[in-house]
Amino acid sequence: MYSNRSQQQRREDSIILGPVSPTDSQTQESQYKYLPLVTKAIQDQLDPKWQECKIKGKNLSPRSNCAITIHQNDLYLYGGYQSAEGILKDFYKLNLRAEYFYWQNIKCEYEPGPRCCHTLCAFKDSLYLFGGQIADSITTNEIFVHDVNLKFWKKLSINDSYPQPLDNYCATVYNDQLIIFGGFYTADTFKHSNDLYSFNFKLNSWIKLNKSKGRQPSPRDGSSIAIHDQILYMFGGKNGDLRYNDLWKFDFSKQEWHFIPVNSLSDIPMTRSGHSLISYQNELVLFGGIHDITWELDDLYKFQINLQEWKMINKDTSRRKELEVPSPTKSNRNSFNKRRSIKLPSFVRPLSLRKSPCSSPKKVRSSSQSQNSCFYNNQNGLQRCDYKNNNSSINTTINYVQERKQLQKFKKKEAMLKLFDVEINKRAIFQDDCNVTEKLKTSIILIGNPKQDLKLAKGALTEFGQQIVSKFLLPLSNGQNTIHGKKPCARDGHAVAIFDNQMVLFGGDRHTMSFNDLYLLNLKQF
Repeated sequence: MYSNRSQQQRREDSIILGPVSPTDSQTQESQYKYLPLVTKAIQDQLDPKWQECKIKGKNLSPRSNCAITIHQNDLYLYGGYQSAEGILKDFYKLNLRAEYFYWQNIKCEYEPGPRCCHTLCAFKDSLYLFGGQIADSITTNEIFVHDVNLKFWKKLSINDSYPQPLDNYCATVYNDQLIIFGGFYTADTFKHSNDLYSFNFKLNSWIKLNKSKGRQPSPRDGSSIAIHDQILYMFGGKNGDLRYNDLWKFDFSKQEWHFIPVNSLSDIPMTRSGHSLISYQNELVLFGGIHDITWELDDLYKFQINLQEWKMINKDTSRRKELEVPSPTKSNRNSFNKRRSIKLPSFVRPLSLRKSPCSSPKKVRSSSQSQNSCFYNNQNGLQRCDYKNNNSSINTTINYVQERKQLQKFKKKEAMLKLFDVEINKRAIFQDDCNVTEKLKTSIILIGNPKQDLKLAKGALTEFGQQIVSKFLLPLSNGQNTIHGKKPCARDGHAVAIFDNQMVLFGGDRHTMSFNDLYLLNLKQF
């Protein structure tokens, strides 16, 4: 049954029943209250040396341990590894001088097959692919050649001079030779390598360069090499769980290795593997790598060859400094906690504040000690502290660590929620019937993509007038194929190459999460 009321009456009722809308000034104040936060979030990521390439069309699947090289204006990429798909065998190229960046899949009748932890290099009009993994724990020493003009692959015949099957080595091109160092042999020996080989493109023959038994780098994989002025430089790598941050040079004229003692100890990079090292003018440029399990790096260094010293360009931002130990809450204080002048035993302090690794509290505490006392060492010798309560030190340690972790969680939660808080004296203006709805409104204003025509009361165009993709991306500027100022996150297993005065970086992974992003580093802005 239809209602007899007119449409005008229904419109008036909807106006009366609807919420009262705030004034224009109040609306603008709610929209732009968090402008400084967005500005700071954007500026924290700004780095004029870097720019991220925007890919038009379908992007590649994320991967690490792939191989890239540059021939003329084209970037070529082959293979890689992705945890969900395994070892890849696709082959692509990308024109770095094009108006738009897009990956072009190269199909050939005959292909090398799946590869990761291998190398790809360019010599004249050919691309050379050597070694790497072809399956789980299976490597190869095959060399394939791709003709850029005719677009076909050819496998070279293996002779006695070829090294054993090898993967995770480092390589570079020197004159008409491919130079490789280190890696891991998996054929029969299953060991790390410190061999230095040279492959002649014209003769299809290998030569072992480090035949002398003098001082030389220890066996390793995951290192990186670069050549400057007929000198080969090698940095870092790992042998099992042991990682290095040593720098070596190999003189091709003398066929000898020499360790490089640097002048400054303050800016020496941390130990790492899976990083990248390139040569530019009179400097070596080092980026990323992995320092420890789940600790990938995003720092940037340069080694000044003339001064023989490292200089940090960007420090590592992948880890935050650990918070100091907070004092216990009032509800959890007891007679033991009142003795603040007494230094806590090493096993009572959190693990992050211990000076040296220590075994479990049960092993540290002797059975002959009283339940109400403990012993610890300080600068004056052995000291004793008595506890007035009857609880064991082990239970106190567990409770203290749990309280500290819980307090840290609360602090992080408060810091995150602080972004969405409104000042007390202005809450009535923006108050909504539902707290969840209010939080969602604020978050949309903070990280959303506002309209272009939003303006302040004075008519000045705000930073929301720029095209902002999200809180974590930067405004688009100066061109249609790159995002200027966007730098890569921490990673290892990425691939790099030099194009003009820029370092091209692709992919890599962090905590088994692979990337498919492409970056350019302006080497002139150092």
